[in-house]
Amino acid sequence: MPSAAVPATTSRGLRAERKRQAILDGARQEFLSHGYAATSMDRIARAAHVSKATVYSHFADKKALFRALTEQMVGERLSELFGSSPGQSLPPDPAAALTELAARCLARRPAQPPFLSLLRLVIGESERFPELARTFVAQLERTGVAQVVHLFEALPAGPEAELRARVFMGALVHLILMQDLLHGREVAPVDRQAYAAVLVKLVQAGSDGGQSTNSPPENRHPL
Repeated sequence: MPSAAVPATTSRGLRAERKRQAILDGARQEFLSHGYAATSMDRIARAAHVSKATVYSHFADKKALFRALTEQMVGERLSELFGSSPGQSLPPDPAAALTELAARCLARRPAQPPFLSLLRLVIGESERFPELARTFVAQLERTGVAQVVHLFEALPAGPEAELRARVFMGALVHLILMQDLLHGREVAPVDRQAYAAVLVKLVQAGSDGGQSTNSPPENRHPL
């Protein structure tokens, strides 16, 4: 009967989703531990405790699997930064939201977060596998960059919201690269809270009635 078919279909769907997630978990373990080139679909199947045929039934090839993993891990990181629930969401005021976002980006953790391991992997493999880097950048562009640009667009009128958003993100990435990926915390110590506060002030320059750098100065005298 139709009523009995629905639970069976749902059960099959849940089992398929659990297997897919197990494959992604195995892929995360193998890619982050051994790199892209050294990871095979056989290793991923063993780590996920499924057959190789099951892996291929969910993902066409290793590249497709890495793309899906990247999408998942970028999504997880953005949920941490922008908040996936009302209690974790950014403040409604855009300036306060930028300050909180910068603080979350620069928050130190006792262990290296998985996203940082993914970033290290993508950078390390980008010369041999540039398509991996493009996949990573595309994921960030479609999601993270758009949300940061939206915050700048919500500020009082100011020039080039997208460019200022990219300057903001670039400054955060710079500090993360220098201190976390390149182990430079002791070499170039920085007060991260102060860094975030100064950064937000700098990228807000031009708001609150400020003028664009393309506008001529009001008091310029003719030569």
